[in-house]
Amino acid sequence: MRTFFRIVKEDAPSISCGWDWSKAGVLVIALLVSGAMIGQAQGNSAEIQTYLQRARNAITTQDLEGASHEYAEILKLDPRNVEAYTGMGVTLYGMGKPKEAAAALQSALQLDAGQITAQVFLALSKAALGQCVEAIPLLNKYFDEGTEPKLRRLEGLNLVTCYENRSDLDHARDAAQALNRSYPDDPEVLFHLAEVYSSLLNTTVNELLKKHPESYRFHQIAGETLEAESNYKQAIKEYRKALEINPRALGLHYRIGRLILLTAGGTESVGGTEADAQALVEFQKERVINPVDEASEYQIGEIFLRGQRYEESRQQFLRALELSPDFAEAHVGLAKIELEDHQPKMALKELERAIQLQPKNPSAHYTLMLVYRDLGEKQQATREMEVFRNLKADEDKDFRSKLQALLAEGDSGPEKSR
Repeated sequence: MRTFFRIVKEDAPSISCGWDWSKAGVLVIALLVSGAMIGQAQGNSAEIQTYLQRARNAITTQDLEGASHEYAEILKLDPRNVEAYTGMGVTLYGMGKPKEAAAALQSALQLDAGQITAQVFLALSKAALGQCVEAIPLLNKYFDEGTEPKLRRLEGLNLVTCYENRSDLDHARDAAQALNRSYPDDPEVLFHLAEVYSSLLNTTVNELLKKHPESYRFHQIAGETLEAESNYKQAIKEYRKALEINPRALGLHYRIGRLILLTAGGTESVGGTEADAQALVEFQKERVINPVDEASEYQIGEIFLRGQRYEESRQQFLRALELSPDFAEAHVGLAKIELEDHQPKMALKELERAIQLQPKNPSAHYTLMLVYRDLGEKQQATREMEVFRNLKADEDKDFRSKLQALLAEGDSGPEKSR
């Protein structure tokens, strides 16, 4: 006989997936489809049917311990009751007791080897116990066949973790990608996908270090890691070491220039005269190596703008847009120049295009506020200032949330931007 369950809570605990049982809460195993277990128990005594109904009611109220007790009472009356063993196994798994769950589910399968629900939750229980060699075949089978969506999600998460625990990163990647295709916005799925990619990156970097320690790529990766940790001065040193080995490596002069500005002023748009001069040299070197690098053209334009070299700045922004027509920041740069030239209507045109490309660009909305102010349109200027403040507040809130999450995880990762 087959017993079917569905998961109704969003998250289900699994030791192997790293969830804290106390934080994850109770795994709710919902009502049996169409009262299947009660229907299958028609040949049993009225007393057993009563216990089954009580177990079903307990599950409905998320009382898994109560449901487990009712299944135990059934087994006292009928020690060969497959549904009771299965139900007990599932509820024990949901209570965070995978060892006891596995024992009950194995008893169910000894009585009925075709019990699908027992097979699935036995695999999940074994995964939670770290017995992945036994768990993986069944997890693969039912994940591929496509069980109930929330249950399939749980199978996939455990499958990925089992592969990770066995250092089988290729299969972990494939399973994580398949899981992500089915649940693209799920935070747990995205977390595990990131973990797999991180492990693959670390493994690859270690191989690179062992096999090619003289490679410029090793120093580049070291620089990127240091940059992600905000250790900008050391990152610059690694990028320069990479350039000593390969002077024509793409992107490294650009990275150095950007970090010079960050180190000097705290943002890419504030560098100071000396920092601007040093960064300008790097961006110009990048442009020699890579003549189609719109990011370097833009950064040179920003430096010229800060130095009030407006016509030279304009040419750089235009060049950046020639290379990348959807480069919103270059439109904002042009708008700032138009403002300096007392051409607010021309600036307005550039900003409308920038906001069309990036509706949530704070710099564009702030500059638009200045334009409306110059045009004497106070109401629109006030509105844009409010938009700007809200966007900055959202940025700060998002940053704090991410920082708290990173601190909670004890880890961090780079967010790559222009």
